[in-house]
Amino acid sequence: MNIIFMRHGEATDNVKKLISDKEVYWSTLTRKGKETVAESIKQLPKSIDKIYVSPLPRTIETAHLVLKKYSGVEVIIDNRLHEITYGKYSGKMNSKELDEIRLKQIEGDYFTRFGEYGENKYDIELRLCEFLNHVYTNNFKTNTIMIISHGSIISYMKRILNIKNPHIKMGMVEKYSDVDFCHLYSHIKSLKKVKANVVKKSLDKIEVLSVNKSLKRSLVKFSKEEFNNKEYPVQYFSNFLKGLSTKNLKENKQVQFEPGIILICFYRNFEVFAERWISHYINIGIKNFVLVNNNSVDNSENILKNYEEKANISFWKINEEYDYYKMCGWKQQIMEHFGPHDYLILNQSELLIYDDYKNTAFEKFKLINKASFVKGILLEVYSNKNLSESDLEDFKFIDKGTYKIEENHLHNKHIYGGPKLRTFGIHSNLERIPLIEYTGKELFISENYYYPWNINNTSKFCSYILNYEFLTEQTYNKKVMLYDENVSIPINKVDFSH
Repeated sequence: MNIIFMRHGEATDNVKKLISDKEVYWSTLTRKGKETVAESIKQLPKSIDKIYVSPLPRTIETAHLVLKKYSGVEVIIDNRLHEITYGKYSGKMNSKELDEIRLKQIEGDYFTRFGEYGENKYDIELRLCEFLNHVYTNNFKTNTIMIISHGSIISYMKRILNIKNPHIKMGMVEKYSDVDFCHLYSHIKSLKKVKANVVKKSLDKIEVLSVNKSLKRSLVKFSKEEFNNKEYPVQYFSNFLKGLSTKNLKENKQVQFEPGIILICFYRNFEVFAERWISHYINIGIKNFVLVNNNSVDNSENILKNYEEKANISFWKINEEYDYYKMCGWKQQIMEHFGPHDYLILNQSELLIYDDYKNTAFEKFKLINKASFVKGILLEVYSNKNLSESDLEDFKFIDKGTYKIEENHLHNKHIYGGPKLRTFGIHSNLERIPLIEYTGKELFISENYYYPWNINNTSKFCSYILNYEFLTEQTYNKKVMLYDENVSIPINKVDFSH
């Protein structure tokens, strides 16, 4: 098979030196770009059997110019020829950070991404191997195929086919006769080895875990199916397994629990908010607590011990350095310790609120809603700022219009906004599942979603979680509860624009 690679002509975002990886940027050919393409077309053979094109405007525009010479030739727009997806770098100029990621890829790093939701080397090579395999199996060996795409994508394809030529220039063509596709299938095997090595590292860690068989099966399945998940990179899962396997999580004293929900909370230097926090949960009917001291140096534990007569509190301790995904593993380890049960998993800064919570115990609320998994919206109650009484009225409305919803394949919605977006530009997910009916197989790999993923579809969206993480000590003591006025609003009627 003969292959002609053509890179699109110079486009408007090339002139601006911007990374242009989305159709919406509408980066079109410049006058110079069209002239270069026109000159290159003169070098093309008299006939071509098929043209494959990337879906971006600049490549489609280039293809239109080519079709003036080959009217009637079949043209296939193929998403796999798309420009590299650059995540947070999209629409920006090149940077030192980007160059460092590229260098890692050249050195053999398959899994470092171009920012959150950007592609990694494994993503790019996998889709291009699939594309080239499609080309090989859907065309005759004598065919001449033209591929119109982007510089980096063409370079990737040439490396996969073991074609050792420099990076193609804009608007230029490169012609290769009798391309040997054996190199493609060697590369596909090497990608399978990359996957196998990553999965094996996880499987080796899972094999030695002292957990129930159902949980072990879930871990094995997750490691095989989700090893390159954009939402959950390899390192996150590795840290989760470290948390699940640690021997440093210790129960200080065994406690007899009553029937009902068990609340799990890890805390560190909790004394400012501890009384208010535990009083809230006792008031909504929680009787069983697992409270884990993670390197506190204040009076948190003694304050919490004052409530031992009002609730069943199992005190634990872990002295390891905090890591979010390790902590998810710690929480999983506690669920394993107590076995199948209903668990309410919350942080030390969070108050769970639901309709008529002052008069309805949480157990009853759960029964009314017939919910095994309860989903909530995390609402930040003030950033780290000292507030006077006169500030309150203005501050109440400062986040109006900042809440947004995006679709997400793992947990249906990605809800973000509020002070974190406004103050830090962080798009962290505000959708959470604090209540879970643990059967022994569910993975608590994140506070935002569980595995198997169908849990996220079946969870009932019916609560708020008020987050006081950014309050100062002075603000804690003022008992600021701006959102409390509105918590009686049914969750399905919340207007995120207000």
